[in-house]
Amino acid sequence: MKPTKKEFDKTKWDMVFGKLKKLGTAIEMYFGTSMDIDNTEYRWVDDRIEYYVLDNRLLTKEEMIMANDMWKLYGN
Repeated sequence: MKPTKKEFDKTKWDMVFGKLKKLGTAIEMYFGTSMDIDNTEYRWVDDRIEYYVLDNRLLTKEEMIMANDMWKLYGN
């Protein structure tokens, strides 16, 4: 029998992506009404959330580092 997608801890990843949603909100709040709808960082965050919701696509190590770097900019 061919293995399917690797099993993952959904509870853990739901928490991670919940934090990613908060990051998207933090970016929106940082720029306020002057935020460009095509803001690259906001779109990046939104795309990762969408990939998870639609396909259970998890973040790579590099994506986690990028998200942490964005938190340093926008999460304060």
